Amino acid sequence: MERFDSYNYSIDSTYYSPVGTSYAHSTRTSTTASMPIVSSSNELLAALSSDLFKRLQPSLRSVFLSAEQYLYMQDDRLDYVYFPETAVVSEFRTLDDGRMVEVSLTGHEGAVGFLPLFCNSRVTNCTQVSQAGSAIRIESEILAKMIRLHPELSIALAPQVDQYVRQISQRSVCNMYHSVKERLCTWLLLAQDRSGKKTMKLTHEQIARILGVYRPSVTCIALEMRKKQLIDYSRGGVSIRDRAKVEQSACTCYTELAHAY
Repeated sequence: MERFDSYNYSIDSTYYSPVGTSYAHSTRTSTTASMPIVSSSNELLAALSSDLFKRLQPSLRSVFLSAEQYLYMQDDRLDYVYFPETAVVSEFRTLDDGRMVEVSLTGHEGAVGFLPLFCNSRVTNCTQVSQAGSAIRIESEILAKMIRLHPELSIALAPQVDQYVRQISQRSVCNMYHSVKERLCTWLLLAQDRSGKKTMKLTHEQIARILGVYRPSVTCIALEMRKKQLIDYSRGGVSIRDRAKVEQSACTCYTELAHAY
């Protein structure tokens, strides 16, 4: 039986790491050298007024986020806030039995790590890069100070808070009541919406972790979906072959989350 490759490749295919390797310390410091920016494709930053963006601009840096890189672990102190551009970032909650399940997914439409700025708390979940790509980063202390000095910045970020809470709530319902196949279809659609990529770098191991299920379940469902020509996959990558059929197979959560997105 064919399977996804058990290695994750960066975009330039010059680096790979085995799935299952501990990234808790190594990959949180592996972000490539940052650069000042003049514009961004992140929708939150692009929607800021020119005055607000110019105030933030000296503190914004462009970084590359590697696949499976951990940005935060549970109870971490918040050092940076990330605004994904081409990267897609997953937030995970650890279950009592040690499994992890994804509770939110963020791409170019939003930001990652902003919530503790509004409630003076540490990070509650671990956050990991699902799809490698670029992002804009700012030190959390600087952003918090800017929010205090410029209330209009808080207003500009408020819709992201609402969207995040809506997604967390919807995903909680989804994870409890919908089938693995429905949830997989919904996730693939959401990930493609946020990454803009036809083929996403994924393994069965990653998908199982995202959905909070065991790998054999993912293997069987992926094979069934490929036979029905909903998806196609090769070593280390999966693509949606018939988006309309995948949308029909997805749970109603996709409609709810896509509307919010």
